[in-house]
Amino acid sequence: MFRNNTDHKLKVEAVIKNINTISLELKKMKELSQLLLCDLTLHFNHPVKANDCKETEGNTLFEEFKVSDVSLASNSFST
Repeated sequence: MFRNNTDHKLKVEAVIKNINTISLELKKMKELSQLLLCDLTLHFNHPVKANDCKETEGNTLFEEFKVSDVSLASNSFST
């Protein structure tokens, strides 16, 4: 029984850690989406010339943002 209780406790701790990680990733995504929305708003309210747009094409926020590889502990739950 003791080992089973310890295993359960470890699994619960892993789930809590994963929930925290997912929460942080969601906060990052929310911030990015707000920045992109501001970017779109500025672009459509103050459109730039085609030449200016080509210069900034390679510097988009999409390239900066990469979803980190969040490895969930779901594999450890398999029985």
